[in-house]
Amino acid sequence: MERKWLILTAVSLGSLMSTLDGSIVNIALPAIQTDFTIDLTTVEWVVVAYLLVVGSLLLPFGRLGEVLTFKRVYMAGFAIFTLASVCCGAAPNAAGLVAFRVVQGIGAAMLMAMGPAIVAHTFHDRERGRALGLNGLSVAIGLSLGPALGGILTQVATWRAIFLINAPIGLLAILWAARVLPAETRGKDESFDIKGAALSGVALFALLLALSDGQEWGWTSPAIVGLFVTFVVLGGAFLLTERSSIQPMVDLALFRIRPFSAGLASAVVAFAGLFTATFLLPFLLEQGRGFSPIEAGLLLTPVPITMALVAPLSGAASDRFGPRILASAGMAIMVLGFLSLTQLSVDFTLPDLVWRLVLLGVGQGMFMSPNSSAVLGSVPRPRVGTASGTLAQMRVNGQAVGIALSGAIVATRLPVHLAELGGGIPTAAVRSAALAGAIHDAFVVAALVCCVGIVTSLVRGSSRPGHANPVVAARQ
Repeated sequence: MERKWLILTAVSLGSLMSTLDGSIVNIALPAIQTDFTIDLTTVEWVVVAYLLVVGSLLLPFGRLGEVLTFKRVYMAGFAIFTLASVCCGAAPNAAGLVAFRVVQGIGAAMLMAMGPAIVAHTFHDRERGRALGLNGLSVAIGLSLGPALGGILTQVATWRAIFLINAPIGLLAILWAARVLPAETRGKDESFDIKGAALSGVALFALLLALSDGQEWGWTSPAIVGLFVTFVVLGGAFLLTERSSIQPMVDLALFRIRPFSAGLASAVVAFAGLFTATFLLPFLLEQGRGFSPIEAGLLLTPVPITMALVAPLSGAASDRFGPRILASAGMAIMVLGFLSLTQLSVDFTLPDLVWRLVLLGVGQGMFMSPNSSAVLGSVPRPRVGTASGTLAQMRVNGQAVGIALSGAIVATRLPVHLAELGGGIPTAAVRSAALAGAIHDAFVVAALVCCVGIVTSLVRGSSRPGHANPVVAARQ
């Protein structure tokens, strides 16, 4: 096997572990809550803290990889992630678990920011899409395996096992990565913009916290308004700092490259749509139909499984035909998937649900690899780390926007549907029908959002596979 494919296996292990840990914890939250005797608001921070840290540090770590080399940052991330996993499994109380999850999030951010950068740095234009598609297979496996594996480990052993299982896997992955990842030379005269990193990190933390808790705290509450103001002020200060910096953390000139900026916008839209579905469907399945959490988790696996099958194929096809049509077609299929979900009746049969989820998975799988390849291939080679971190950041932003938007729509439309169904004290059947109606409304909005994604994918411009973007070529 050629060395580049061995390198891909090391990157895919990191993608699998970081994605798996983001999805495996949710199903163990009730057991953690019972073990530590804490309320729901407290136990939610086991998940929220991890996501906020990851979302706040992707941009800085993308640039840090360009300064210290991708391998060093990636290896450090693996070590931090694995050690923090052991600490999570041994946490004596809820506060300790949340603190160790923060550290684990730091390691995960390093892995997520560096993985695509290493792939883009290793593979030629004609193979990059295929490689990213295969790496996307690891992401999809992590997403699909997480809920089921988490349920099994929690039921057979204890919730601590979902963290401790990372120790032997992480150790083997670190040794493998150390062996196969090539040694790199640190960039000459490269420096890290600490001020820019601090401003971007705090600004993004404020934004993601506001989007995560806006529905619970109230969108017009002083805390949420203050967080949005903090994001705007610090975000503006970050842009001013980057414009005047000799070696900025994010080269703002990259956003003048149309495939780069259009691809980032498309990523936000696609992941906002995807997480609208993954956030709302468990409520429809559990509260609307009475499925157990484990059953609901298994019923949602058609989406990641289909993504796992389609992503490598679409990535390879983008190497041959270019990313524009494939990514745009993927977004169009996602629109059809959401529109079909709006027609899902309350008393649906399993085949009715499965083919709609498969359609959604096909769209996301067709979009993801070509779009990533287009973004990473459009920038100068020395800025691949920045592009990788920025792309990962846009995915996290899209997830947060999707959850916040869909939650707000359901909360607003649910009382309307209850009133339309008769008012008074609703029966269980009325509540289920009203919930389904509100979720259908959110899916309509998700379809409209994905229509925007079709436009952003099309305006990226056409490019022939294997040919450098002219803007990039001029800058290199």
